[in-house]
Amino acid sequence: MKTNVEVEELISVLEKLRAEQHPEIPSKLIRDIVEVEFERTDDRAQARKETKRLIDEFLKSVDEEV
Repeated sequence: MKTNVEVEELISVLEKLRAEQHPEIPSKLIRDIVEVEFERTDDRAQARKETKRLIDEFLKSVDEEV
């Protein structure tokens, strides 16, 4: 199990990559996904479901902007 420090380090690395390669993706989405995955390590199916929901909500908001 990862500690909060490890999770924050992971988020920091992912944020750097996001900013450099995909600035159109909100940093909050990355943070939310990592937090869901971390919080649901004991229930992978639920983690996938919640991650999918977060991504679907983001994609829906992008479609509404277009």
